[in-house]
Amino acid sequence: MKSEFRQLDFSDQAIYVGIDVHRKSWRTTIHLGEFQQKTINLSPPSPESLSDYLRRHYPNGKYLCAYEAGYCGFWVQEQLIEQGIETIVVHPADVPTTDHERQHKDDVRDSRKIARALRNGELKGIFIPTKQQQQDRALVRRRYAVAGDRRRAMTRIKMYLHFIGLYPPQGVMADWTWTKTFIQWLQRQAQNDQVLNSLLDEYAAVRQREQAIVKQLHQLFANDYYGPQMKLLRSVPGVGFFTAIQLLTEIGDMRRFKTLDKLCAYLGLVPQTHRSGDTDQANRRTTRGNKRLRSALIECSWKAIQQDTELSLCYLKLRKRFDGPHAIIKISRKVLNRIRRVWLTGQPYTPIQNT
Repeated sequence: MKSEFRQLDFSDQAIYVGIDVHRKSWRTTIHLGEFQQKTINLSPPSPESLSDYLRRHYPNGKYLCAYEAGYCGFWVQEQLIEQGIETIVVHPADVPTTDHERQHKDDVRDSRKIARALRNGELKGIFIPTKQQQQDRALVRRRYAVAGDRRRAMTRIKMYLHFIGLYPPQGVMADWTWTKTFIQWLQRQAQNDQVLNSLLDEYAAVRQREQAIVKQLHQLFANDYYGPQMKLLRSVPGVGFFTAIQLLTEIGDMRRFKTLDKLCAYLGLVPQTHRSGDTDQANRRTTRGNKRLRSALIECSWKAIQQDTELSLCYLKLRKRFDGPHAIIKISRKVLNRIRRVWLTGQPYTPIQNT
């Protein structure tokens, strides 16, 4: 009697894959049509091992994969696409989750709910920046991280001076402004104080690192690609160099936002609403959005009302109805509208001229 060999063939069959990505292992759930097939643990994990597993157990299938955005960035998605696996990266808050899954969270449940939502068509991938944009964005974010280290080093020095009761004499420092004269005074005091000397060494190292990154940023954003866009953005009152480079690297392509409201939602400049029955509540703004870009835009909006008379008048009118933080959010939307307009039209901003 001859043995009969049958070859598996999943042609035109959708294979849904949800991955909970971690450094040492990936919990991976596979849905075949309407059924949850299995959950496996890939350890050590890699896009190649996942691709080999799928092609070995589900040959010729149409593979659809999703995982949550997080610390691992976009390299997993890029390499899975190179392996011929269609992959999206989703916002963690957009994955439908039951209360039971919130109360009993683990990696297996996370991968299962991603695969289930992918099968049901409930997931939408986030925008994936280009490789160059990712590198430029990382450099900009690195500068802000180092600036935070510098501020912490300055705070440590200030707190130590308070602790030992050492204060600069009149004329050396006003309102804790870190001038060259104040730094020189600190260096003289540190000659007989090992702790202060160590703190100053830390501050000097961080400051030098920050200055090197700022120099690299100025060189990068003066090239032919970024130069014209920088000139356009900085024509908007209140938008300085650091705000402009954040806009360019965080947004990337302005055309992906069809309306101003969609752009405001990306930054988190829209109200948080709660409507149920007779209840209709709206908070100042949603907590969702690009926090780095939102903070930079609000900061430049405070500068804009000092530089632009039209915005100054608008802010004064808003202050009659709202407090300062609420009013500046509305000014930020106006500044963002100007930024979007000059970005899309390629024309610099021209303020209103009185006749």
